Amino acid sequence: MRLVDRTTGKLLASEAELAGTFWRRFRGLMLRGKFPRGEALLFSFHKPGRHGVHMFFVRFPIDLVYLDSGFKVVEVHARLKPWRIYRPKAAAKYLAELPAGTISRARVEVGHKISLEGKR
Repeated sequence: MRLVDRTTGKLLASEAELAGTFWRRFRGLMLRGKFPRGEALLFSFHKPGRHGVHMFFVRFPIDLVYLDSGFKVVEVHARLKPWRIYRPKAAAKYLAELPAGTISRARVEVGHKISLEGKR
């Protein structure tokens, strides 16, 4: 699947992986050796809420894009470093974890509309 910022037309990820199982969500990016540009990990939560992120055992910084149920950006956080915790201020239904630098490169901002394209 691909993640595209419909507001700007910029491609955020050509390979977006859905963290659709308990174990996939639990593992997230832990213990991965790298997170190449063009990849994303997309989380879908049962209910909208302030879903925090921990970076324990993640070896590289990442960007976070929180989305509402309509895939509108409600919060962004750039370059979350390893061994940190982030608690968002906005409630979200989805979270896209992206390689560090994606938010600034694509100029993703709150209010932008994101689309998920391809097979699910």
